[in-house]
Amino acid sequence: MLTSDESTPDRYARSHPALFDAQTGLANRLHFDLVYDYVFDAGDRGLPFTVMLVSAGADADTPARTIRELGEAVESTTRNSDLVSHIGGGRYVVLLLGTNLQGARIAADRVEAAVRGLAPGPACFGLTAFSEAFESAPDLLRAADAALLAAEAAGGGVEFSS
Repeated sequence: MLTSDESTPDRYARSHPALFDAQTGLANRLHFDLVYDYVFDAGDRGLPFTVMLVSAGADADTPARTIRELGEAVESTTRNSDLVSHIGGGRYVVLLLGTNLQGARIAADRVEAAVRGLAPGPACFGLTAFSEAFESAPDLLRAADAALLAAEAAGGGVEFSS
């Protein structure tokens, strides 16, 4: 079992090491997928949530320290009830529980301010709120990814998808 230290955010200090991204200390893709599947199913029972995908211009040449600092900046702006995951390629996903698109926009503004000066490129955000129109969890993630790609194509900013 992990204990809290400088390499692991306190929020996740008691979690299993297989659920962490070694580069950032944040939740990894497996951790995200496990929680996301559960949350998506809870959406059908009335749990509001929004998926926020974040890109800050990082790529394969971005130093590991920068990737970690970006992850820490994203994580520092979220609530304890939110799940921040590093999904690779300098991208992060945040599950904003109990949050609609308006609240997610406020969260994106906070993240943007936190990564300013750290990011090797413009901060880009794709936001998608759960609705019953999404037939599956991957459909909602694809919508968030399409919004993120639109934000990246526009040179930064926030794009919404529903």
